[in-house]
Amino acid sequence: MASHYSVRDLFVICALTIFIFVLPAKAHAERILVQGDSNYPPYEFLDNGIPSGFNIDIMREVAGIMGLKIKIDLGAWDDVRSSVEAGRINVLTGMYFSPERAQLVDFSTPHNIVSHSIFVRLESAIRSLDDLSNKQILVQRGDIMHDYAVKHFPKATIIPVESQIQALKLLSSGKYDAALLGKLQNLFWATKEGITNVMTVGPSLEPTEYCFAVRKGDKKLLSQLNEGLSLIKNSGKYDDIYNKWFGVYERRSIYLEVVRYISWIMTPVLAFLIFFIFWAWLLKHKVKKKTAELIKVQSYLTNIIDSMPSILIGIDQNGFITQWNKEAERVIKLSMKEAVGQPLDIAVPFLSEEMNLIKNNKKDRLKQVGRKRSWSKDGEIFYQYVTIFPLVTSGVEGAVIRIDNVTASTHMDQMLMQSEKMMSLGGLAGGMAHEINNPLAVVLGSIQNINRRLFSDSLQNAKIAKECGISLVSIQKYLIKQQIPKMLNSIYDSGNRAAQIISNMLSFSRKSGKVLECNNIIEILNKTLELVSNDYDLAKEYDFKRIKIIKDYDLDVPAVFCVANELQQVFLNLFKNGAEAMFEKKYSDSSPTFSLRVKRKGDTVVIEIEDNGPGVDEIGLKRLFEPFYTTKQLGKGTGLGLSVSYFIINEQHHGTMEVSSLIDHWTRFTITLPLCDKCE
Repeated sequence: MASHYSVRDLFVICALTIFIFVLPAKAHAERILVQGDSNYPPYEFLDNGIPSGFNIDIMREVAGIMGLKIKIDLGAWDDVRSSVEAGRINVLTGMYFSPERAQLVDFSTPHNIVSHSIFVRLESAIRSLDDLSNKQILVQRGDIMHDYAVKHFPKATIIPVESQIQALKLLSSGKYDAALLGKLQNLFWATKEGITNVMTVGPSLEPTEYCFAVRKGDKKLLSQLNEGLSLIKNSGKYDDIYNKWFGVYERRSIYLEVVRYISWIMTPVLAFLIFFIFWAWLLKHKVKKKTAELIKVQSYLTNIIDSMPSILIGIDQNGFITQWNKEAERVIKLSMKEAVGQPLDIAVPFLSEEMNLIKNNKKDRLKQVGRKRSWSKDGEIFYQYVTIFPLVTSGVEGAVIRIDNVTASTHMDQMLMQSEKMMSLGGLAGGMAHEINNPLAVVLGSIQNINRRLFSDSLQNAKIAKECGISLVSIQKYLIKQQIPKMLNSIYDSGNRAAQIISNMLSFSRKSGKVLECNNIIEILNKTLELVSNDYDLAKEYDFKRIKIIKDYDLDVPAVFCVANELQQVFLNLFKNGAEAMFEKKYSDSSPTFSLRVKRKGDTVVIEIEDNGPGVDEIGLKRLFEPFYTTKQLGKGTGLGLSVSYFIINEQHHGTMEVSSLIDHWTRFTITLPLCDKCE
């Protein structure tokens, strides 16, 4: 009993240690680190030391609607960009997309489209990009325009500075020839700083997508940001934030551009615009109805395709993907944007074996149904049926591929086959037990008769001994000196033990009537221990008798509503699995031990079966109750025991079954069952 309390005390100390050190670390790790440029208004800047700007408001709204805990810091752009590329932070509030940058970080869907312009002084002769060759060009260090200038103006002198306002002020002061800067933010700076001697020239540079950027490979966070952006755009909150920061500067920019172009193009363009507007007005009423109908039909068809539980893939006559539904995105982990336009065998490698069917489909124009096939992804095996439909109408050539997931039904068929096999074995075991019972009863009866005729002082025994000319007392003394009574008692005890084992086996193998009754859970647990205590596996060299059993049962535990045979099956499976696991571990200062606990908790009884074996890793814990999942070698297990046990507890008995583990220390199964008087 002392060893029992020391184990429990050790468990409490470990639990407190985990609570003190691990949980705060986990909570801290859940906070998302967000950084941005401290000097890039109106997108992001420090306002009296507080992060502010369009990007900051958008990020806060997205985090709020998605329930993300974030911490926002702003710093020098070159530093924060390096931090996300190195994986030291989670998110950048704003970064311009480019294929080169996409190799280092992952980009969200754009939350803005930003135009850049050539800024020059009023007296400058520069009017377009062609005039920038051999000039001195100011850019913000690490900005998208820095990359653009280096790539497109190899003969120019590129002057990188720390911020956009620094570049604008240097240009205004008469230094250098031009600056490549964001249009709206530098209109903001020009107004705020009273800079009046600079202007933009030529058309705006190619609009650039402005996105959130996350560290490479963080797909989960990226999908959360994309979903949050979509939600705030649909709610109208995005438009409110946009108008707050850009409304006045956009209107001013548009006004200046209109005035400039009117002065250049004048009357002919105005006449053309008036004619175009009039023509568009005439056409608008004619096409409005048809457009609305087409949009409705397209949306309807798209919803049908995306609502299908099957994977649907459309391909053209050359085998390139033209259609990709939501189920395909979910299963194959490839977005529609990434999949469309790719060759089928490249985007979906597991369909490469079906390419012959697809070719025959294009040639014969007949529906082709492929064989049931299996494929593996992330360690899991999936089963599918592939059906190919030809596209032969309206001059469209190609095919539609439908892939149906039949993994669940396939596993169910396999489980039923295994269940029938196990039922046959159970019947065989029951028959053998009956056959053994008969001779065993004869042996036990004969032992009792021998004891009675040798060691009983009955008159009949004395009479027969006298008739044979011998003394009954002498015979008894001789047999006692030869330890014959001890041997007979040993034979009788062993026979009784064998009879008990057979009784337990008959009870276990007997087909359950599925009638739930009130049963004493401790009696079922102890009875299962008696059955399994004789288990010995010569190949694995484990003997259940060598396992230490620690029992911690509460007094007066109420009865539970259950089928005793089924619970015995669950406990037997847990004991055998735990024993096999423990005898694979090397013990130095302890020995294989089962700790059994039974206690009442509210309207339920909680049973804990804990071993001090090697434990189960995180992946194993997630899949332990899956049908056919096993950590044993091929041929050593079917992977059905725990899944059947889980089904018996959760489905048949309306209880719960959970597992937890600490690698190299313990594995604990916790079963909760309703009390007899609380279950109808």
